[in-house]
Amino acid sequence: MSRKPRIELHGWDSQGQAWHGPDELAFSLAGCRNIVRKLRELRGSWHGRLRSQVPGELPLSFCGAIHDLGDAGLGLLDMEGSANGPLEVVVVIPAQRRKAVRPEFAFEFTSFLRFLEGKVSTGWEMAIHDYVQRVLHETGEEKTLVFSIETRSVVPEVHILISQQAGRLAMGMIAWMIEKDAASPARAD
Repeated sequence: MSRKPRIELHGWDSQGQAWHGPDELAFSLAGCRNIVRKLRELRGSWHGRLRSQVPGELPLSFCGAIHDLGDAGLGLLDMEGSANGPLEVVVVIPAQRRKAVRPEFAFEFTSFLRFLEGKVSTGWEMAIHDYVQRVLHETGEEKTLVFSIETRSVVPEVHILISQQAGRLAMGMIAWMIEKDAASPARAD
């Protein structure tokens, strides 16, 4: 990677049903090199275990998945046996793919989130759709966008670990998509 990407994080708080950010993130492969290595081997997607621990607490194991959607990367984070879909959904839209983002991206992403939620509706759909749509149109194409959607509240100790793992997924996706697009220049155009 010749230069580090400019990354902007936008996060959805499920409890407050509100957005926070944007926050500028520093690109780092710390803690996600293994994810990137596996993604290189598998090409289009990955799923596996991510382990975390807060000092003095029992370690937790998360189920993670990453998919390349062509114009964005999609990451899902959950715990085995948890109900109602993944705990966190992360979407990364790398700067080099911003021009290729589908016009209906915000609608399709919101529909996907609604599908994951199932029959229970909390009325958040328009807030997510409108925000994602606005950010896509108002943010310069030189920035990599990360949307991290918390789907339900958890205890603060677990929330910290989920946030760390979501960051690992995001950085892994960014590195992987930059490498893929550099190897196939036509893809990024």
